[in-house]
Amino acid sequence: MTEVKFVVVLQCHIVKERCSGFFCENSFWKREGGFADYDPHATMRYINMTCGGCCGKATHRKLGNFLKQLENNTDIKPEETVLHFSSCICQESFHGPKCPHYDYLKQLVERHNIPWREGTALSELAQKRRDADGHWHKD
Repeated sequence: MTEVKFVVVLQCHIVKERCSGFFCENSFWKREGGFADYDPHATMRYINMTCGGCCGKATHRKLGNFLKQLENNTDIKPEETVLHFSSCICQESFHGPKCPHYDYLKQLVERHNIPWREGTALSELAQKRRDADGHWHKD
């Protein structure tokens, strides 16, 4: 894979109404969770965006705009970019199930030829609940 210079995090629009995205961004800077495979000393840019709401179709337009701005304003090539589906989109949590439009979102990202990965912040509490029995209960 080409060296990653720009990380795009795609977050659930509904979850983003209550979530600041802090844990995703913090995981990126600490190179934890979904970002653990990245060199902790590598210089990379980071941006987050939402899918635009169900069904996620705005993802296509937003990524198109991002790639246009990338080309016009940086020397970073699209193949040096990777998109991470945030954990709220691609994983079950006690806040809700994974996105019912997840497969569609992957197709939209692939139309732009952007490589993608799953996961961002991995909550220890959510993982304990996943491992326990699959039933989600608030404490």
